[in-house]
Amino acid sequence: MKIAGNLSFLLPGLMSHPGNSSQRSTTFSPPFSSSSPAPAGSTFKEKTAARSLVETDKAFLDYLADINKNVLQHLLHHNTVDQKWHNQMTQLLNLNEKFHALWDQTGKMCKTLKQLIQQDKPVILQDIYIISNKTGIQEVYIQYFSSFTNFVVIGGFDYLAKKTCSYFKKNKVNLNTFLTNSQKAENSVSLYRILHERIREQANQYTLILTRLYEATHKTAGSDGISDALKGFVDLQKYISQVLDVASLTKALWKSLERKVTDVLRTPERRVREESRNIPISVSPGRSGHDRILLFDDVFVLLRGSDIHCYDLTTLWIEFTTEENPNRRSLKVTSPEESFTLSAKEPSHEAVWQWKLNQAIHQCLTGKRDFPLWGKGVDGHSPSSPPTSRFSAYTFKNEGRLKNAVYEGHWKKGVPHGKGTLRWDDERNYTGDFRDGKEHGFGVCVIPRKETEGYDCYKCHWKDGKMHGYGICEYSNNTVYRGYFKDNVHHGFGILEGSRTDSNPLRYVGHWENDKKTGYGVWESINSGESYLGMWLEDQRHGHGIVVTQSGLCYEGIFTSDKLTGKGILLSEDNSLYEGEFTEDLMLKGKGKLTFPNGFTIEGVFSSKFGNGLQATGILKTPGNEETAESAAQLQMGLHGLPVEERWTGIFEPFVEYLQAGSTEESDESFLGFHIETGRTMRKTPNNNNGAGIIAETHTEVTTENLFCNRESEKFSANTDFIENLKKQTDYVLLQQYLEKSFQSSKHPLGKILQTQALVFQATYSGMGANKHLLTMAQGEVKYHAKKLLEIIRDYLPESFNKECKDRKTRDEMNCYTLVLPLILPKFYPELSMLYMLYHEKDDALYWQGIVHLDLLSDAELLEFLDVQKHLWPLKNLHLTANQIFLCEQSVLPFSNRVLPESKTFFCDSTTADPLEKMDTLFRTFEEIEKTVSWVLGREYKLPMDDLLPLLIYVVSRARIQHLGAELHLIRDMMDPCGIGGIYDFLLTALESCYQYIQKENRRLGEFPDWNQRGC
Repeated sequence: MKIAGNLSFLLPGLMSHPGNSSQRSTTFSPPFSSSSPAPAGSTFKEKTAARSLVETDKAFLDYLADINKNVLQHLLHHNTVDQKWHNQMTQLLNLNEKFHALWDQTGKMCKTLKQLIQQDKPVILQDIYIISNKTGIQEVYIQYFSSFTNFVVIGGFDYLAKKTCSYFKKNKVNLNTFLTNSQKAENSVSLYRILHERIREQANQYTLILTRLYEATHKTAGSDGISDALKGFVDLQKYISQVLDVASLTKALWKSLERKVTDVLRTPERRVREESRNIPISVSPGRSGHDRILLFDDVFVLLRGSDIHCYDLTTLWIEFTTEENPNRRSLKVTSPEESFTLSAKEPSHEAVWQWKLNQAIHQCLTGKRDFPLWGKGVDGHSPSSPPTSRFSAYTFKNEGRLKNAVYEGHWKKGVPHGKGTLRWDDERNYTGDFRDGKEHGFGVCVIPRKETEGYDCYKCHWKDGKMHGYGICEYSNNTVYRGYFKDNVHHGFGILEGSRTDSNPLRYVGHWENDKKTGYGVWESINSGESYLGMWLEDQRHGHGIVVTQSGLCYEGIFTSDKLTGKGILLSEDNSLYEGEFTEDLMLKGKGKLTFPNGFTIEGVFSSKFGNGLQATGILKTPGNEETAESAAQLQMGLHGLPVEERWTGIFEPFVEYLQAGSTEESDESFLGFHIETGRTMRKTPNNNNGAGIIAETHTEVTTENLFCNRESEKFSANTDFIENLKKQTDYVLLQQYLEKSFQSSKHPLGKILQTQALVFQATYSGMGANKHLLTMAQGEVKYHAKKLLEIIRDYLPESFNKECKDRKTRDEMNCYTLVLPLILPKFYPELSMLYMLYHEKDDALYWQGIVHLDLLSDAELLEFLDVQKHLWPLKNLHLTANQIFLCEQSVLPFSNRVLPESKTFFCDSTTADPLEKMDTLFRTFEEIEKTVSWVLGREYKLPMDDLLPLLIYVVSRARIQHLGAELHLIRDMMDPCGIGGIYDFLLTALESCYQYIQKENRRLGEFPDWNQRGC
């Protein structure tokens, strides 16, 4: 590789010392001389290059010291009371700093290399610092000339020359003596030349040394390093020449412009790239023909008369377009708030402008200029076009919703697109996703509220600039909304909940339409002690509804405009029943019938609240039909006016829409919700990720700092493959396993909808909603959820599923009771079982009295009392006296040891909610009873019903199963109807018979035979 032409050898005499810093040299002796040939056979090797480098740097250092002492220091210590002097001095101080940085680095490197030469040690390429540290040397030169040209651009040398002219005369300082050319010049020109020519020449000297060294070693190892260093310093020479030229052009431009324009636009760092008077171009027709267009390295400027329009290059997009003239291309310039086209008479002019604009934009985005400035760009390649998508900041100025707002984030062709933050001057703030200039995707918006001196914080999904989809809003009045939005308002299913510390805490769980409660919903007020379950219209109770109070009263009727009107039903805690007319504030007024728990009835006209002081005019009837009072105790609310299919449509609709949209990961959160931490949680446990969806929230105060949330997915979420995974299930067992994992995952779509269903169920049927008259409503909801989920799942199972299920019975009986209900029931079990216990409280109390009295009997006495057949007893001699009862009890132990462990697990495990699992336990208990009997008889024995029932009663009484009646009814209601008539149905019927037997009066009262009069 030939870098330069033929160069002469170094002159041996150049190694002599040129003098010290106290001796001012007005001439410079280069290390090469074209007039003196090198001795024959001499070579320019590493040590020779090192000596030449040290010598030229020593001369350079002497020059720098001389300039510093006799020029720079005089300039720095000159005092002038002038505001402009202060601005100029700032730049001069910066220039002085870069000057000393260059001086210090050169001195350190030269000293190290000089010591190496003096010690007569071998010199290798790595010791030559213009090779080993070429980047560092280039950087200090670039920084110096950047600072130097900044001073040039603002007219610093002209200003200093005027201010210091008398000073230099007074101190007899002749600036021309520092120049190699003794031609007299003005002080401004002399200062300009003194502070850059010799420094620029030093870079040229480095290039000459490297060129000669390369010519002598280019065929040896290590020449690549020399070549790279040489190329770097050649580029540095070009760079210095270019920045000086650009600075001169920029200085000339400022002088050509009006002072007002200069004052607005001129900064030390700004450089002109191009202007329309040099390469003519103008804004397309419709604009003034006298516009002047300026391209700087950071802004694009249009001068229209006295108006100055500046466009930040980081938010400018350039492309060719034929929109105005299909037959000719023009340049389209796009900014965040405006777009226009540029045209020129010559197409080549447009091409130059397009090239320079793109280069300036690209360099502005990367934060550094090309090195060198012009040519083929970095590494010999043409400068790349700036990216269409980029990150930048911009302040909107035009009228509209974004006026004075600052956007910082990603852009695409002039509009916010991607992640970003938008801040208004009134402290509104949005951080999140954008698409085509609008909020779109997930984002957090904070809005200040002067009336509460707090903030509303919206963490939700957005669509085309409006809240749309699932979101969580923490309002400044301490209420929290978790649910769905449409067009910036509550719409669909949602939960509005006030803080428990408020004076009137409330909670609404239900449906919304256009920001108003509309449809089915549950409202609860702690202060009023009431809970309303029913229909709403525009924030008022309207339609069929139920009111439950803390005292146990239960109203059902028709509401109109938030008031109960017409006839209705009232049930009290003691099972008193009123059927008749009400006033709007739930007072009994008008015709009605009141049935008391003892069977008495009053039928007539009522005019007071229910309770003490009840006033009525009518007919009192004595008990005549016990079934009337009993039916009041068993009466269930909401069976006709609130069909289960119409209650929670807002929960399933987003899920169905999500599946129809393809169940993509992007749409998952918008349709199904997300886990997000509130302010207090984020401050205390920033890595917490427990809980999911709308069930995981706890309200706290909102600050503008809490703009981010944790929405990471679990490993088993597979949201994007949800439908695909369902389509792969061809085996019933595998499908069960997949659904079980799905429902257990708080991030899986099925897990999310189950979390929401469980939350709604808990809000409805816990607290004041835990009323026995709501049992049938609750039971129906659980079954409906299972049924609806199965319908959705079936829609996405493969058509071949039924064909590939080998077991025909399994295929035919696959329903919500067998596939879905066992998987979701544990989520509803606590509230549902409580309702069953309340409903069967009376019967369970009678049953428990019987258990307590039966427990007073020994095992042998109990078997005798239950009339268990003697041949089933584990005894050889059945004619024992009462004194031998102990031996009899010991003989019965096999029943206790073998059967009771199984029976005691029946309903005792609180984690077991699946009716099928409990029936499996009952079946195992039955098997253990038969095994024990077979062991007693010494042969296999199948128990008939007459023998089974007494033994089962014995087992149940000894197992002491609490709330057995509630559990039996829950199992019966949740069992697969297809199982009626099977073995499980038979065993459940037998257990129900045991329950009824133990309830009988003689068992409850402990009326047993006198065992002292009988033998065992």
